[in-house]
Amino acid sequence: MGEDRSTRWSRGLVGTDRDAAALAQRARSGTSLILAGPRGSGRSYLLRAVAAELERDDALAVDLRTSPALTRVDFGAIDASGHAGLRSLADRSATTVVEGVVVVDDVDLLDAASARALARGIAANRVIAVIGLRTARAGSTGLPDDVGVVRRTVLDLWLDGFAHRIDLADLGNDDALDMIDLFPGADVLDSSTRAGIVWRADRSRTLLRHLIVEAIDAARAGRDPLRELQTVDPRSRLAIAVSEHVADFLPEDLACLAAVRRLPHLELAVAARLLDAERIQALVARGLLHADASADRRLTANDLIAQQAQRQLGAARVDEVVESAGHRMLRESAEWWSPAVAISVAERWHRQGSSSSGEADCSPALRARVALDAAREANDRGDTARAAAYAARGLRAMEDPELRREAHLAADRPDPMPGPAEMTSTDTRRRDARSRATRPPRGTTGHRVAASTLADERVDVLLQDAVHAAADMDWARAVTETENALAETSASPAARLRALVAAGSALTFRGDWRQAQKHFRSIERVLDARRCPEGIGVRDRLMALLTMLACHQIAGADGTAMRKRLEDETSIAVREGESADLSVAGAACAIAFACVGRPEASQRELASALSRESTMVPPLHAAMIELAVADELAMAGRTRQARAILNSLRTQPVPLLVRSRLYVETTILTAEGRINGARRTARAAADLSCGRSTAALRIRDLFRLVTLGEAEEGEIDELVQLAATTDLPLASAAVRRATARTSVEARSPVDELRLHDLWSAPDTPASRTAVVAARSTSRDTPTEAIDDLTAREREIALLADEGLSNREIAQRLFLSIRTVESHVYQARMKVGAPSRRELGRFVAAASGAGS
Repeated sequence: MGEDRSTRWSRGLVGTDRDAAALAQRARSGTSLILAGPRGSGRSYLLRAVAAELERDDALAVDLRTSPALTRVDFGAIDASGHAGLRSLADRSATTVVEGVVVVDDVDLLDAASARALARGIAANRVIAVIGLRTARAGSTGLPDDVGVVRRTVLDLWLDGFAHRIDLADLGNDDALDMIDLFPGADVLDSSTRAGIVWRADRSRTLLRHLIVEAIDAARAGRDPLRELQTVDPRSRLAIAVSEHVADFLPEDLACLAAVRRLPHLELAVAARLLDAERIQALVARGLLHADASADRRLTANDLIAQQAQRQLGAARVDEVVESAGHRMLRESAEWWSPAVAISVAERWHRQGSSSSGEADCSPALRARVALDAAREANDRGDTARAAAYAARGLRAMEDPELRREAHLAADRPDPMPGPAEMTSTDTRRRDARSRATRPPRGTTGHRVAASTLADERVDVLLQDAVHAAADMDWARAVTETENALAETSASPAARLRALVAAGSALTFRGDWRQAQKHFRSIERVLDARRCPEGIGVRDRLMALLTMLACHQIAGADGTAMRKRLEDETSIAVREGESADLSVAGAACAIAFACVGRPEASQRELASALSRESTMVPPLHAAMIELAVADELAMAGRTRQARAILNSLRTQPVPLLVRSRLYVETTILTAEGRINGARRTARAAADLSCGRSTAALRIRDLFRLVTLGEAEEGEIDELVQLAATTDLPLASAAVRRATARTSVEARSPVDELRLHDLWSAPDTPASRTAVVAARSTSRDTPTEAIDDLTAREREIALLADEGLSNREIAQRLFLSIRTVESHVYQARMKVGAPSRRELGRFVAAASGAGS
């Protein structure tokens, strides 16, 4: 049987004010409704859903479709409907009551005679209607509510109490993310792409739908969706939707958006000089412009809307604005300066040549200053050819040591592949070496700047030594090196942030979780600062979050708060950052998804991250994340995928990676039922962690030996001792669970290898929780699958949800442990639960919903 029409329409409705069934019920009970919302608010979609609900209950009189062709024809819309009862409204003397509800979309296109007749019918209780009314967005040139006969007629119904008006709310971020999940194929979209889609949609449901379709098509074709959305085909449906979206924008707003797009990262104070300051502030408040957290408040424009703004204005008009900004800056260079404007000047000089561009009219010092900003920016984004050209142009004007330095950086070649001990990206080190945080500001030679630069260099050397110690699993030495780095009080804020991150990580692995958290709180204070310290960019913040997420997983602590931070930071990164920054965001999301038991999503995030800019994720981090993904896949019973990752992973022969690889191999072998092989790999992993200052990993290895029945008496004592001398959350759990096991448990299911619970979901508004819960039930735990469970399987699952181990369940139900394990395994396969704990949660939720 085909799908019910009302169900098909209602499925795409997200939002507390979008309950089509409730609106239809109000109309059936005799209340006329006016659904008001601006272009893109989803008003038409909601009206169709209401019409479908009414049609399902045989309560729809007519779905009146308005048309521009009938706007100037008296009673054109009513006559075209073909509905006899509706036509009777044209007769002033008739008293016929229209049976059912009339639905009218976009009442602005209704002819005046039809509008008056419909209003008379509503006032006389001859007809009930649900009317769609388009309202104007703030600051637009759209029709105000008090213009036009038709609009006035409809609004008078509301003012006189004959109809109830409902203003549809703007599309919020949470609702937008929920809408993305409703589209078939949305599972190919990573978190960065989703955040980018939400921002570009500008709170328009119509734009969001088109963006989702375009992004899914690009991802399926193996292209980066965010790159694809930066250049939209003008003949596409998305381009038409964007054109309609900006149709009623004020020209002054379009000029601001187009100018900021052409002058990326323009400082807010400079933008206020060059453009209308009030409009800039208004666009920031509306979200079409984003101001970062730096002291300069650098601006980024919604590129999708700004691109259309440039099309509306014409390239020549935008060129005029940008060129005018450059001329003014050069005239007033003694008062203010903007690198963003300087780069646009350098590009124009480079394109037009010295004679025609006016470059020759500027002083050598001014030409060198312009060239330096352009060369720095090109070097920072890796465009060494352009950086070399700008530097050479500036050096022809005058000799300058900073320009010479940029020329040398542009001429530099990547270092050879790092050896086994060099586990950080060479490109990352080169980027850090040339970052603006380590460059002295132009014209300064003070002792403070020189001291900061030297301190940063010492910090980088110490942190490199800490990385080498970590690769050797010598976390005591890593802690010492990071503490020495923190002792460099003259270091820049960016260098100190890197030292805090490294120190927190080293302390976590060594087993000092309380001290690690002190460093993490210091990092959070930096992330929460209203104005981010100079030199700390979006990539630095994301790397800090990536490391803190990993440390919470290693320590066995719930990182839900860190995950929420990551969601917020990813939304910022898609506005401020570039593909390299989004690679770091994707790697961090991969850790977060693995920790909440979603290995497929984790795998998708990491693949997207590495496809964007693989060198931005240090090799050590990337390898450890891939191993974590493989481990979670094996835990969920997807051993083939886990083994594929393991076989494709090329790691350096350093102790940390060798041990971690063996650890994952143990999980895979256990999931495959090859317990003897799992015991051998668990023993090999434990041998590598033995005698090293890596308490977090040693506890895990010892716990697995106990779980697999391979531990010796001295190793059990060592596990107890580690629990007593460390404050890691997983330590006490390991001892409690290890001592509860008995020798009669001959084999161990893979669930028993998980040492700590999966992270909980982040707190969300009630509306989002309800939508997500409903979707989770329909997608992950179908009702049919829960119903397929036997009474015994359901009973065991509910006991597992209470926190009982398999042995405790067996004792309570007078069953053998092997029988309990078999029931758990069968139930997990039926439900598709990644672990026994998730199985219990699913069944408990279903039981609660049914009670």
